[in-house]
Amino acid sequence: MIAVLVATLLSLATQPAPTATDATVVVSGATASVYVAINNPTMYDIYVVSATSDAAGKVELYSADKPVDNMTVAAYGWLELRAGGMFLRLSDLKRELKAGDSITITMVTDGGVTILAVAAVK
Repeated sequence: MIAVLVATLLSLATQPAPTATDATVVVSGATASVYVAINNPTMYDIYVVSATSDAAGKVELYSADKPVDNMTVAAYGWLELRAGGMFLRLSDLKRELKAGDSITITMVTDGGVTILAVAAVK
């Protein structure tokens, strides 16, 4: 019985973590939109519930033109945040964002897992 418990705990500890790739930022006036692909290699759905950025005082989760409470990334799947769909909206920008700049975004799941993305400003 103990061997099964230890094996289960070890398998959970070695499970790959969610990642973010292909992150870009598009500035529009006093706000900016972040588009990114989130990969979930785990056997469970994950729910992104918040985000922060070094470039903005406020980061909101959006779907089309409305804020949402979370974004679901299916088990063994991915979610593409893109124009016209789900995206991250940055406001209270801390500095002017220029083409070629990079910013950091940290997304947090309901389980407390952080997903880091470095996004290039276009």
